Amino acid sequence: MELPDIFRAASSGDINAVNELLKSGADINGRAKNGSTALIYAAQNDHADLVKQLVEKGADVNLANKLGGTALNRAAANGNISLMHFLFENGAEIGPLALIIAAREGQFEAVKLLVEKGADVNATQAWGQTALMQAAKEGHALVVQYLLKHGANVKLRDKNGKSALTMAVDNDHTEVSLYLRRAGAVEVKEKKKPIPVATDDDDDDDEVDTTSYDDNEITPDDADDDEIIKED
Repeated sequence: MELPDIFRAASSGDINAVNELLKSGADINGRAKNGSTALIYAAQNDHADLVKQLVEKGADVNLANKLGGTALNRAAANGNISLMHFLFENGAEIGPLALIIAAREGQFEAVKLLVEKGADVNATQAWGQTALMQAAKEGHALVVQYLLKHGANVKLRDKNGKSALTMAVDNDHTEVSLYLRRAGAVEVKEKKKPIPVATDDDDDDDEVDTTSYDDNEITPDDADDDEIIKED
């Protein structure tokens, strides 16, 4: 019986299948078409034991997919604090998306840990949105309060001219709007012709496309966040 490919095995948390594939010569840092690695898929689906095993076998904790998604980002999105600590202990670096994703998902403890580890609270993703904007949009009041206390800038706007307050008001998050106004936020005018904004700027397809795997298709340079992300 043919073994599933390493991405599908990692996505499902099948440690035995992953081990067999590695013994058969699969590249532990090989890339799917979207740039994701087995480690990223394992972290995305919260398979902590498999993540730890892959790292111990030599998986690169800092490889990112084409849109900047990393194993740390996935652990932060899931609010898996112990896994985040493990990744940090094994050299994981904080890119700007990690905090933005954790804030978007309302993962308060993950947000705290990232800030404590030095995450830039005003980093922006490709559409100019910050962690504060994402938290405000989703109505995560505790996250908004925490970010404000740690220097989040209420005056920043995304590429459509929207601020954190605009997003909170648009989504009827009254409590969040109040916190933002108390921090000095004021209503701003949006662009008349808004740019369509992707919902999740860093996310790849949730499904694993095993037909698109090519060891040589993606180089480390292709996964560089710099083309799509800027930090202020």
